[in-house]
Amino acid sequence: MTRAPGAALESVRALFEPTNVAIVGASTSGGGLTAAENLRDVGFSGKVACVNPKYEEIAGFPCYASLDELPFTPDAVLVAVATERVIPVLREAAEKGAKSAVVLAFGFAEADGAGKELHDQLVSIAQEAGMAILGPNCQGLVNFAKPTALYKNVVVPYEAGRVGFLAQSGSVMTALTNNRRGVRWSHAVSSGNEAVVDAAAVLEYFVSSSDVDVVCFFLESIRRPDAFFHQCDLALELGKPIVVMKTGRTVDAQRAAVAHSGALAVPDRLVDALFRRHGVLRADSLEELLETAIALQSKKRPSRGQIAALTASGGHIELILDNLPGTGLTTPAYTSTTQAALRELLPEFLPPKNPLDWWGITDPDEKLAELVATVAMDENVDIIVHVGDFTMGPTGSQNRAGRALDSSLLLSPQRDELFVVLDGVGGAPSPEDVESALSKGVLVLSGFETGLRALGHLVEFGAPRPPVAASPPIDRDETRRALAIDDHGFNGGGAAFSLLRAAGLDTAMGRVTDSEAGALELANEYGYPVVAKIADEGVMHKSDGGGVILNITGPDELYDAIARLKRIGATKFLVQEQMTGMEVFLGLQSEPMLGTFVIVGLGGIWAELLDDVQIRPVGLREDEAHDMIRQLRGYHRLTGARGSEPVDLDVLVESILKLDALGAAIGGEILSLDVNPLMLVGVRAVVVDALLVRRET
Repeated sequence: MTRAPGAALESVRALFEPTNVAIVGASTSGGGLTAAENLRDVGFSGKVACVNPKYEEIAGFPCYASLDELPFTPDAVLVAVATERVIPVLREAAEKGAKSAVVLAFGFAEADGAGKELHDQLVSIAQEAGMAILGPNCQGLVNFAKPTALYKNVVVPYEAGRVGFLAQSGSVMTALTNNRRGVRWSHAVSSGNEAVVDAAAVLEYFVSSSDVDVVCFFLESIRRPDAFFHQCDLALELGKPIVVMKTGRTVDAQRAAVAHSGALAVPDRLVDALFRRHGVLRADSLEELLETAIALQSKKRPSRGQIAALTASGGHIELILDNLPGTGLTTPAYTSTTQAALRELLPEFLPPKNPLDWWGITDPDEKLAELVATVAMDENVDIIVHVGDFTMGPTGSQNRAGRALDSSLLLSPQRDELFVVLDGVGGAPSPEDVESALSKGVLVLSGFETGLRALGHLVEFGAPRPPVAASPPIDRDETRRALAIDDHGFNGGGAAFSLLRAAGLDTAMGRVTDSEAGALELANEYGYPVVAKIADEGVMHKSDGGGVILNITGPDELYDAIARLKRIGATKFLVQEQMTGMEVFLGLQSEPMLGTFVIVGLGGIWAELLDDVQIRPVGLREDEAHDMIRQLRGYHRLTGARGSEPVDLDVLVESILKLDALGAAIGGEILSLDVNPLMLVGVRAVVVDALLVRRET
């Protein structure tokens, strides 16, 4: 059986910071030679031994016939042998007392049944010996900060940066490690199948490392979400930002991840909700990942995201304004004091507004720095974004970003505000431009979309996090009794309604009957109008088949409704008081790997047809329920758009918090609990229908 990955931090540290290394499969040519030369060329300071019975020396390192003959116990073993030889080598390494290993070979869990058996043997060896094993099906790792290369391809000497990086794809790891955007890494890791050392284990090492300030991941899956997000919380406390690009937004991409590395696919939007909860910044492209890695290295952490944008182009202003939505950045109006000062510097035809087009000022070489200083002093601004053109030839001058960059470098040491030079063409600034400016406290970003999104991520990370919202009380005894009710998943049945009442939610009056006489008795009790619904087991979408009949105003209509329900196969009937108001969908969804989530959306049939929902992990923070409502595309329907009656949003928020508390209490025992609809009627929020799906035991 495939086991969960994971390795102790001490063993993972031995993998990244070994004092001695053994290379099994070293040779005098090909990849076996490259592995040995890498350690020599990067300046690894510890002992190195090659293992190959054919040679006495490789790349200047002594060579032995077996691991057993080594005169030392290796901290790390690079296993550069064919798949069928991996398990015997790892057993020998374990017997020797090795603390860690890198397995490059493929053909394990990602391949077939035989490969999965090899995977399980590898995991057993690691767990019994306490070894941290990276891979298999990986390219290895490079520690640039403490020069170490346990890597299959050529590695050249490199001045280490402060950004730790892991990719579950070797090709992506190569591309990003060799980027020309100005991101310099402290570590680069290709984790492959993650049989033992997974993203959570590497993250734990990065969080604990004094060589890492920022963490970047390219992920196909998160194999141990609890451990991973625990480390994300620790990183947040330490002020270490984490930016992740994760694949799997589509079903096809999820299937490809399974085939590529044996990854387990999980619903992407639940992962996205967990990223937001634990302060992880999600990039939608490799370019955005790199730009965000640059931005997050800033020592200045503005939290308001209020930018003063300056450019010498009306077209640039349009591109800025088009790309601001969704970034969290705004361009506030300047104060009257700032406008008056700008009026003195600008020609009459240039308005003193934000964004500011300064093209046309006299003597820009002299006046531009004063102009930038003026907007920087505005109390509404905490970021100055100056568009500068780093592109070169065949037209124009060769230093078109010079004015923006020079003024930013001049003013940045004098001001608390963050100064950013933005080139509109992705990747136009050279790595030297980016790194030099960063060392002086100025960000050079590129691409209107990627650059502004990266800047938005920096602001998001710097923003204060609200505390957890006060949790409404739950009747625990009633919750246990409700979960014990066996109603076979009846939609609107006793268990679902009882659970919701235990959480303090208001439920519509209604009971189930199996006869016309019983229906008439219930209707008389509640008072007309009433609703009649099919109540047989297993019927989930009652309205689709004509299983919901509204506006029943008297006995004759009720008898007719029961007859219609019988014609579609009903043998049981739910009779309810009729509620009229705005319909909202609330729900709980539990995933074994990820936890329980609360869902809010438009109600009735629109919940699924439009998929206009917001999802958050249970344990909502203050104002998070309000934010979920505001983020709905149909939000304006709730606030009185087009003459509709506005609802009491505070009542809806209260209902969300009650369901959130219920999810925290019973999430481990259910798969889902749908409330559809929750009817908002004046100052009431009433559950009209509900469906409970229990977790199988």
